[in-house]
Amino acid sequence: MADTEEPQTPGASTGASTAPGAEPANRENFDTSLPGSTVAVPPLWNGDGFRQESAIPAPPPRKPPPLRNSTIAPWVLAARQQDVQEDEEGREDDFLGSDEGTPRSGQEGSQMSAGSMTGSAASMPYSMDSQPPVEPDANYGGVTLSQLEEFLAVRKGMRMACGTLPLTFGIWLAYVFLVMAVGEAEGPFQTANLIKATVEEAVAQRPHRLWGSQSFRLDEMEDFEDISWWMRSALAPTLDPQFEAFSSSVKIVGFARVVQTKGPEAACAGLTPNMIKFYPGACYPSALPGTILGNLEASDVDDAFQGLGPDRPVEYEAWIDAGRPIEEVQSRIDNLIRYNWIDRRTQNVQIDAFFVNLQTTVYARMELRIQVYREGLIKSLLRVVPVRSRVVTHWSHIFLNLCFVILLIVQIGSFVQQSYAEYERGLWRLHFWDVWTWLDLLSILVAVVIVFMAIAFVVSTEFFTSMISELGNLPSFSVLAAPDSRKVQSILENRQFRGQCAKLLDAVDNVLSLSMWLRYMTAWYAVCLCLRFYRGFTGQPRTAVILQSVMYMSNLFLHYLVVFLVVCGNFALSGYILFGEQVLEWSTFGGSIITLTQVLLGEFDYAALKNVAPVLAMIWWWSFFLTTTVVLSKVLTAAVLQLFLEVRQALGEPGIGLPRQIWAVMKNLWHQRSYEGSMKSVPDDDLLKMLAEDLDPAHVKKLMQMKTDRRLCTREDLARAEKDVRVDADFLVKRGMDPASAERLIERTSRWALGISTTTSATNRLMLLVAKQMEYLSREADRIQRKVRHRVDRAAQSADRVDVKHAKCAALAKRLRRAQQIPAGWTAHRDETGRRFLRHEESGLTSWTLPRALV
Repeated sequence: MADTEEPQTPGASTGASTAPGAEPANRENFDTSLPGSTVAVPPLWNGDGFRQESAIPAPPPRKPPPLRNSTIAPWVLAARQQDVQEDEEGREDDFLGSDEGTPRSGQEGSQMSAGSMTGSAASMPYSMDSQPPVEPDANYGGVTLSQLEEFLAVRKGMRMACGTLPLTFGIWLAYVFLVMAVGEAEGPFQTANLIKATVEEAVAQRPHRLWGSQSFRLDEMEDFEDISWWMRSALAPTLDPQFEAFSSSVKIVGFARVVQTKGPEAACAGLTPNMIKFYPGACYPSALPGTILGNLEASDVDDAFQGLGPDRPVEYEAWIDAGRPIEEVQSRIDNLIRYNWIDRRTQNVQIDAFFVNLQTTVYARMELRIQVYREGLIKSLLRVVPVRSRVVTHWSHIFLNLCFVILLIVQIGSFVQQSYAEYERGLWRLHFWDVWTWLDLLSILVAVVIVFMAIAFVVSTEFFTSMISELGNLPSFSVLAAPDSRKVQSILENRQFRGQCAKLLDAVDNVLSLSMWLRYMTAWYAVCLCLRFYRGFTGQPRTAVILQSVMYMSNLFLHYLVVFLVVCGNFALSGYILFGEQVLEWSTFGGSIITLTQVLLGEFDYAALKNVAPVLAMIWWWSFFLTTTVVLSKVLTAAVLQLFLEVRQALGEPGIGLPRQIWAVMKNLWHQRSYEGSMKSVPDDDLLKMLAEDLDPAHVKKLMQMKTDRRLCTREDLARAEKDVRVDADFLVKRGMDPASAERLIERTSRWALGISTTTSATNRLMLLVAKQMEYLSREADRIQRKVRHRVDRAAQSADRVDVKHAKCAALAKRLRRAQQIPAGWTAHRDETGRRFLRHEESGLTSWTLPRALV
């Protein structure tokens, strides 16, 4: 501050303010550039009164400082920063890839790889991180990873299925030759048919009270007395060794046994006194449990009238001395007729005999059952069962048996090996749930049972043959014809011989039972072999489609069978009610079911039904015809056709025919003989295991059996197809294949994929294209949203920085304004040179600058 007071410059105003709202004259007198001024900053306003803009360029981008007055919530900003970080990591995974993991996780797994970007859009993306749109033709042609895996799995399944055919064919061939050689049936049939026809056509003679005699056959008997006379005049001559029809070939072995079952004689229950007038006689009901009849009246004359003991209290047994002269045999039967061995109490009669064909060594067991019904009907059932005495008659039979056993052992070893391999892979549970596994196990068990039963049959047949040879000659005398001096001896000898014959009949019954079960198991083993052939036929695509359709229709057949059985059961019941009393075929409910099946097939006697009830028969038949033949059968045909088309649509391929498949196999074998085919490369099974490492083994097994649905039915199916990976020859070369084999495999897979109608159809391609376009749009929308969020966040941060700068500038402006204001009592003046000075009005003190205490 100067010691002398400077004179006030004329025209200078006092108390001027430096505020923006001050007068312009004061702004003109205010000069901060003068020497000694408090601050030296450029003026905030220019000469025109407008705010002066800074010409300093914007600083380079840098990391923003921490936010102070942020307009975005901190948790929202943190979430957006996390989205940005995940976006950057995902972008690195998409474009950099990884060399580890399964093929789906590597560089080949990127959905929009550089190899799939075709066209101008791929070469000129509109931003650095954007991807080109999906080309319409990019989804057609080429090979995807799923198609390659399915092709390899189908080929492996076809190889495994076709691999069972040689063993199956070998077993079947050995089995056929074995059955034709050992199970020769013509000779036993001729023997059994001869015996049966001779017995059925034998004519019996019976004296009649009105005319001389009455002739009848086995199926023409009308009264219980006809049974005894048929035995005397028809059966006895037939059993005679000198009988013309049997003398050259068939002979009876031992005696013939006749067993009858009697019932008690009792008063008729439930008859009113008026009914007793019409039927004054007794009734003969069936014997109840615990009934004991004991010996008959003529038990002292013949032991046939004696009971068989407490185990068989209502049965009586008579033996016909076959092999003796015909007169002795007939006199034996005459004795039974004389003392009424068969009377009204007889319920049924069973005649057992055993024959042998001396030329073909075939045994035949005859069993004749005669049922006496209380209604007055006599019904007979003749059954002749042959059995060969020698099963193995040539050394070739032993060779065939040995071949069959060896092939069976090979099948068992193959089954055990495959089961152990599946157990090692951890798929034993899935393996044993497979229907073909149970078929193999069933065929093995049936074959083993057949082997052991055949051994038992051979042993029992040899034992039975030895029993026949030990039977010996007939006793010297029959019981009735023996002299008094030999009576007791003949009784004992005949009883002993009868006991041997009874044991022989029991033994032949056991052999026949074993033979029946052996034939039953042998017949079902042929069915098992047929089904095993079907398993091998699954290696042919078209046959596999048919078998898959049949298995797919099992549920339909189950529900259809319920409806069909209900309808047919009720029609059988109605037919039993309408026609059962007058038509033999409808007289029982079981017979009604069989007859109804014949009606369904068109083989029945409508005239018999019409004779019973003409109108009802017509209504019943038309109702059954319209319900079953017209409605149910047509519905079944339509349902089967629809399900077959569904299976075809699900699989998507009709499959190549057998000639094309054989031609493809021959080409493949020829390629393996070539130089390129002989080069070392990764096997198909190892390649499939490598590619399908991240897949479910159950899914791979279903692919092998072609149990897959290629239709895009769910969102998951569409997502898998849309995210499928494209593969090429380089993809396979990196995994151990040589380039030539890789190109050939890609070409074969491509041809196979183009043959699938489901995946190559326009609808499927359109769905896949739309899905990829929607995925592309969603991905681009997410990317744009992340970028917009990032830009908005940066703009918000910039706004926050502007707010901070504004606050700082406002504070600085306040300081400047305060520094440029003249305190009260001071005025600004200028000297003659234009220099500005300050003067204190009260004291008259002048100074170039304000005192330090006032600043």
